[in-house]
Amino acid sequence: MSCLETIQSYAMRSLGIGERLLPRSDFTLCEQFTLIGSGMIWNIYFGLMALCVGFFFATALAVAKSTTNPWVRKPAKWFIFLFRGSPLFIQFFFAYFLFLNLKGAFQFFSPFTAAWLGALIVLFLNTAAYSAEIF
Repeated sequence: MSCLETIQSYAMRSLGIGERLLPRSDFTLCEQFTLIGSGMIWNIYFGLMALCVGFFFATALAVAKSTTNPWVRKPAKWFIFLFRGSPLFIQFFFAYFLFLNLKGAFQFFSPFTAAWLGALIVLFLNTAAYSAEIF
């Protein structure tokens, strides 16, 4: 398989078309670069989505944190404290298992157990907490 065919097959695989399994042996250098490159692209995509959507929530949190009403200020401060004070990796695990438990109780949470959506939600909340502290 040529390098161009490898890139095309991975591009189609990311859209859900074609073979679903990754090769288990005989990795070529092109396949290794394609796998690493696709991971970098997904990382940039998730980061941009979390920044764009998290900006609005961060602005609301920053306004809530600076208000004089303690019923609004305290939850905002605790949210920021919780998400800034815990490691991101632990947040990923906590959210995943939370969504799994909620899926058993409510079918509404079934899509949230997909890895990409759970990761996007955690990154969104984490970015909002860090950005709210900056604002």
